[in-house]
Amino acid sequence: MGQASFERVASAPVSAAGHELQVPEAFANLIAYHLRIAQEASFQAIRHGAGKADLKPGWYTILTILSENPGITPTELSRNCGRDRSTLTSTLRDLAARGLVVRRRTQKDQRSYTIRLTAKGEQMLEQVRTFCRLHDAKIDRIVGSKNKAQFIATLRKIALVLSRDRAAGEPADGGSRGARQQKPALKRAYNNKDRHAMDDQRLRRKTP
Repeated sequence: MGQASFERVASAPVSAAGHELQVPEAFANLIAYHLRIAQEASFQAIRHGAGKADLKPGWYTILTILSENPGITPTELSRNCGRDRSTLTSTLRDLAARGLVVRRRTQKDQRSYTIRLTAKGEQMLEQVRTFCRLHDAKIDRIVGSKNKAQFIATLRKIALVLSRDRAAGEPADGGSRGARQQKPALKRAYNNKDRHAMDDQRLRRKTP
């Protein structure tokens, strides 16, 4: 697709359920915005097509990973689905409350637990998976067979670089590592200042 053609497509309003989605001018050239809109449209299509009104974003991915990796730990699941452990915990709690997954404490460490799909979870996964195959085929047609490999490679690169930067503690504004290293020094400085203030108070109390 040429640059001129791409710009025409990007600038055109997107039709959804008989309504046109007007992209804010400020977001027209922001990749992250279009990724978010495409993800939301894809998820809504899956939820509607699979007839699962209570299906939430990320559930299909989590259920699929658990089906292929029974007895996986939350940490391993977090790495596989690309979600923070903190946000994943609430999702697993919700899935367990609905009887879709079961959590079991490990024998070696009672503080840790593994996760498995229940029979109900397997059943729901199969129902959603049946529609998702049709849904993925439709997205393949939208992207085009010639563009698919490059499109997936670009998405994987975005996910990889952002995840790697987050793991390395890179700040969102691209600040230097030196700026991050200043925080412990500042904390020590404040602690020293507090100690000096406390010493001064002790001296004043002892002075007649």
